[in-house]
Amino acid sequence: MKKQLDEAQKMTSEVGELMAEARNILTAYSRCKTESGYENFTDMILESSKKGERLTEKLRRLSLEVVLDQVKYEQYQSELVAVHGIEMDYTDEILKIIMPVLIPHRKEHYTDYLYKPLYIAFKQWCICQNQEQKKIPEYEKCTVCFVHLYNRDLPLGRIRDHDNFEEKHVLDVISNFFLASDSGLHVDTYHITRMAEQDATEVYIMDTENFPKWLQKM
Repeated sequence: MKKQLDEAQKMTSEVGELMAEARNILTAYSRCKTESGYENFTDMILESSKKGERLTEKLRRLSLEVVLDQVKYEQYQSELVAVHGIEMDYTDEILKIIMPVLIPHRKEHYTDYLYKPLYIAFKQWCICQNQEQKKIPEYEKCTVCFVHLYNRDLPLGRIRDHDNFEEKHVLDVISNFFLASDSGLHVDTYHITRMAEQDATEVYIMDTENFPKWLQKM
């Protein structure tokens, strides 16, 4: 266990160094506004994020090993939902999911940073719905609408084509909890892009027959 703690501490230090370097690059970019400067900044942030995710995985495994109290561990999982900032609402037969990140690109290899928290959020939401004797929807024939929100203060070149989003894994997690099936016979998907104050993704799930009316209000 000491070795695991030492490794986690080392990774924490490495993330701190990368973030400090990213801050210096951002300061330089703010003065010059060059394309290469922004590219260097994003590369540094991505590298920091990857190391941060590896650190998170290491700490998750460590928590599984050391926490013997099941009640305490379940409370920890519940708190993770708030930490990840995933919100859910079910109103008028429409399930709304808000994620404070954009859905990964199809070419990204590491996507657990979104799907694992999403699974935990769905699980905890269903537990709460059961405890409060509220409905947990299950859609037989539905439309899943992805609303991609981009930070309007960042370069427009970040905006992707809709077919470049890795929606399949998100649908897989949604299907585990709320869909009768995720096959094309049961699920239609729709994508909308909007500018906003910060990056986020909103997902709306509804019976297909209700989709046209909902879309008119968007």
